[in-house]
Amino acid sequence: MPPVSIPVTANLPRDLPESKESSEGTHMQKVGVGIIGVGIYGQVHARTYKQDPRVELVRVWSRSEARARKAGEKFDCAWTTRVEDMLSDDRIQILSIATPDHAHADYAVAALKAGKHVLLEKPMAESTAECRAILAARDRSGRKLMVNYHNRWYPAFLAAREAIAAGRIGQPVCGNFVLSDTISWVEGNMTWAEHSGPEWFLMVHIADLAFWMLNDQPQEVFAMARHGLLASKGFPTRDLVKATMRMRQGAVVHFESSWVLSRNWRNPVNDMWLSVQGETGRIDVSADYESITVTADKYQTPFVLLNVTEEPPIQDFISCVLEDKPVPVSGEAGMLATQAVEAVVESYQTNRVVKLG
Repeated sequence: MPPVSIPVTANLPRDLPESKESSEGTHMQKVGVGIIGVGIYGQVHARTYKQDPRVELVRVWSRSEARARKAGEKFDCAWTTRVEDMLSDDRIQILSIATPDHAHADYAVAALKAGKHVLLEKPMAESTAECRAILAARDRSGRKLMVNYHNRWYPAFLAAREAIAAGRIGQPVCGNFVLSDTISWVEGNMTWAEHSGPEWFLMVHIADLAFWMLNDQPQEVFAMARHGLLASKGFPTRDLVKATMRMRQGAVVHFESSWVLSRNWRNPVNDMWLSVQGETGRIDVSADYESITVTADKYQTPFVLLNVTEEPPIQDFISCVLEDKPVPVSGEAGMLATQAVEAVVESYQTNRVVKLG
């Protein structure tokens, strides 16, 4: 992706209130937030911010004027097609970046340089070099950065991680992590497919999940990719990517992500499941069945996957900013997933095993 020129201009007029009266009549300061990118997931951020009494959604941005205006009207906030409006607005303390995969790094660096806390959608970036640039900007700014790998909030995955950490299945020996999308979802939504692929859009999710769940890091990877079906439909990207990683602690983990899952699959969007075999037991989670009931203050029952995994990470990031706490998914963790998938790409392009540092 060519560099994006993102100038920082002078502060804008304060055309929205900085605070509101609470129900008791006292002045309650709210944290101002903005969103860069208002596609499907940018609107998840907007919805979550509008429901959270601790924040004020100040402004949204899209390259498309029609999309920016529509989102501004839907969420009752200002809108713009100028990124500098977002960066120079001193009412905004938190910026969510929900642009397409290939367009994360420039906006994240510019936002951190402008002194904003940044909640960055996955993948952190599509290269380790871009991740390092984002981390350097974070360190210079002193602001908080979180990569939104929201599957860490899924109750069944949390339970699996806790069981592994407690030694309930013994030392992990191998694992299988699968996340694929239906071809109908891709046909209807992936207008920028040539800039991404199932490895960047999906496999980064399960790579982060595996590294977090196993508390381990990849040592080497071998991967293969398939092309053809999507290209025949005008989507110049991979149909499928499979990768096998040897972890530093010895487990061998298989990853599979495709964009050509049958359009008649039981779940209209995706297939997601995992298994981890240990020396004394095994854990299996079938996420696309949503076959779990959780009763707690934080979750609803019957269980609905998207609400549980989409909103709490954004709410938790707000808490991290307000309470000056470490973020649940660090930039370093985000870079690790990028490094792993970068190695996957190198492996299927060269047909060889790629060792990670």
